[in-house]
Amino acid sequence: MVVCALLLLLLPPPAIAQTGALETLTTERQMLTRELDQYQKTLDILQTDGTPAAQSSNPAVKKLAQEMVSIRERLIVITEREVTLLQERILAARTEYTVPPHPGTEPAITKATESKAPRTYTADYTLKREAEYVERLHRLLAGYYAELRESARTLPTAEEISQREAAQQDAQTLARIPFSVDKVRLNGSEGSTALTQITQRLMDPSMPESRRDIAPICSIKTRLFGSLIGSETRSLKPVGKHHYVARIRLQPGDTTLSILEHRWKVRVPQNFNANDFLITLYRPPGDAPELHVFTIDDLMAEERPHIPAWLPDELKIKSLAG
Repeated sequence: MVVCALLLLLLPPPAIAQTGALETLTTERQMLTRELDQYQKTLDILQTDGTPAAQSSNPAVKKLAQEMVSIRERLIVITEREVTLLQERILAARTEYTVPPHPGTEPAITKATESKAPRTYTADYTLKREAEYVERLHRLLAGYYAELRESARTLPTAEEISQREAAQQDAQTLARIPFSVDKVRLNGSEGSTALTQITQRLMDPSMPESRRDIAPICSIKTRLFGSLIGSETRSLKPVGKHHYVARIRLQPGDTTLSILEHRWKVRVPQNFNANDFLITLYRPPGDAPELHVFTIDDLMAEERPHIPAWLPDELKIKSLAG
């Protein structure tokens, strides 16, 4: 850069030491700008219907749009650092040329020649060019920020993408474990199946009824990184024939559900938010109890979930189903 080369002749050693870092930043910014332009050309080829890239149903287009957001974020960091270094150099140069002469000394008189302009003129001219360059970088930053704000209205953040990926991995883990009476935490489809099985038992005339005034107490304790972060007890609502249900809210971490002498463990991934779960308990006489836990959101996300009429109104699940 010609301006930088001219300024090097006028700057003190501390400012010259910044030049290597500044040139590296400038080179990296120019490289990212070319990369961003290439991404935009690719998007123009793929996206021909006028739909904004962030709203496209084409996975390749959305991926490119997210990559462009990442590049703009890096450009902002680099350009802001570049501006800071340039402003520091300008300030250092101006300070040097405005320092008054030491008392008792006379400033040296330099005779100007036609082939060499006065030094003060060169300094002022070069510093003006540097200031104009900084202003141009500020305009670039304003453009990058505007584009990021526009993308933020549609595209998910890096944190949201990470949460979605974690949720997908967790769902895939649940899906790999086949549904059985021993599986505690269920996905939405399996939760619907568990409710269907309860309905079938309730409608089975050969199964004996159970007392409706018995409400098992469930102790709920949640630990995260080894520390107890939640503890409560809840009564399970009897719905007939040794079946009980409850709606609880679980936080991320390892939760232990205790009912009488029985214990079940449920793990909610650490990057999940607290969520409402439905507990179903089946305690057949003379046999081991069967407990299942699944989120209400997962259940309602199914295309045709089984939302039985026997669910207590206090759980507020039937109203969600419309």
